[in-house]
Amino acid sequence: MNRYRKPMIGGLVGASTAGGWLIMDLLLPEPIGDYLLFGLMGAVNAAVGWQVVRMLDKKDAKDIEAKKLAETN
Repeated sequence: MNRYRKPMIGGLVGASTAGGWLIMDLLLPEPIGDYLLFGLMGAVNAAVGWQVVRMLDKKDAKDIEAKKLAETN
């Protein structure tokens, strides 16, 4: 993927996610809906952050393994 397409896709994903949260906020009843929505947002953001860190750890592990293989050869 080229370097101009990645930011565009990221921006579209972010805008659609923010729009989804806004629609959920408007659909839920006012006093209790905010508590439910903020809790759900926190859980989703924590899960997404966890997956990003896992992905970065796998990438780092591959890089370290490749360096070890290059040093032994």
